[in-house]
Amino acid sequence: MISTASDLGRLKWAIALLIILCATGGGAVWTTLQWQKAGEKAGKESTAARNDIRSRLARARDEQAELRDKIGRFKTLQERGFIGPEQRLDWVEAMARIKVARRIHRLEYDFAPQRPADASILPGGAGAGGFEFMSSQMRLNAQFLHEGELLGLIDEIRASVRALIQLRSCTLERIPVSPSDRGNPAQLKAECTLEWITLRERK
Repeated sequence: MISTASDLGRLKWAIALLIILCATGGGAVWTTLQWQKAGEKAGKESTAARNDIRSRLARARDEQAELRDKIGRFKTLQERGFIGPEQRLDWVEAMARIKVARRIHRLEYDFAPQRPADASILPGGAGAGGFEFMSSQMRLNAQFLHEGELLGLIDEIRASVRALIQLRSCTLERIPVSPSDRGNPAQLKAECTLEWITLRERK
């Protein structure tokens, strides 16, 4: 088959058209890929932003729940009279009532001066925002018939006074039988240390 000059001319234009079409198609494919990449990037950014919003919302809900819990505990302390100056006279009167009601043969105690609660009493220390935990240490000596009377005494103290009672230590000893003290039915001697904790506004 013999090609003429006119055939070569037509072929040249066909090749040029083919090149143009290939370039156009390639450009379209490249543009589509770029759009796809941009879409994937936007999708990832949108997912990350959504996850960040969810995380912040979860933290906000946790903080709100924690705040409500703290407010609830503060109101409980306030209602039970744990907040404000210690009511030491009321404590002494409560101890006298308890001794009579429980028929405790011997009950002696003394309070140390009030001080800020230290880490051995409260792991977090005395600070509580605009308030401060204060503690008055009581040393108690008493005699009982059995251990249950000691536990009952501590429970009644906790229920009767406006303070948070923390038992620090307690030792029990059997009382030797003495012919000269037949009127004492007690068999056990207890020596205990209790912390009477209240909350006051920080000065």
